[in-house]
Amino acid sequence: MGPKLTMDTPSVLQHPERIHPALWRASQIAPPRRAAVPTGHAALDHALPGGGWPLGTLIEFLPERPGIGELLLLQPALAGLDPGRPILLIDPPYPPSMQCWANWGLQSRRLAWLRAGTESERLWAAEQIVRHDVCTALLCWTDHSPGQALLRLQRLARRCNLLLILLRPHSAARQASPAALRLSLAPTPQGLALGILKQRGPALRGTLAIRLYPDALDLPASAPARDGRPARAGRPPAALHAAPGRP
Repeated sequence: MGPKLTMDTPSVLQHPERIHPALWRASQIAPPRRAAVPTGHAALDHALPGGGWPLGTLIEFLPERPGIGELLLLQPALAGLDPGRPILLIDPPYPPSMQCWANWGLQSRRLAWLRAGTESERLWAAEQIVRHDVCTALLCWTDHSPGQALLRLQRLARRCNLLLILLRPHSAARQASPAALRLSLAPTPQGLALGILKQRGPALRGTLAIRLYPDALDLPASAPARDGRPARAGRPPAALHAAPGRP
């Protein structure tokens, strides 16, 4: 026989599941919060509803052009994922740099690079990888992705706990997408400017500046050389600029 309800038992009214597991309050019907992996950037973690990159859902990156630091942005999150499972790349625009991967503290044996070729083959391969839950992170570069294919990826992603990121052209921002999180990426002298185009929760107005390069790399636009002639604008060393998506 269940507990007797009286006006002296407010905690029971606030937690009806204590009476019976089949009882619930209307405010409790929201879907459970999915896991997230910290981005490694405090301002970005604060802007995202789950406090990091959401797992088990489709994320879209829309960079102005490939190789502007999108993989460097993901480096802290990739390092925080399950070290026993691989990270898969489908058709990156540039050959992955194993040296840079090692400099990031990530084991080269974890990285698998898949050449699919056509757009339909890329999406088919991504679907199979997500369906069978064979990796901890999947990054897939696509061009013109049909909405139905994106919807299938989003549905399949809900069944697993991987970091799923689709990298599409910047022009795709004008197209509708079932992705739970969409970000535009633009290069800045010290990192990236992120625009959150879509997310679950309050929208972010304006852009978010993410610093990817350390202060030691700050160089003046021009400085006199030893012979008195002006030197060209400084740039960070190529090894630090490079990412697995850059040659």
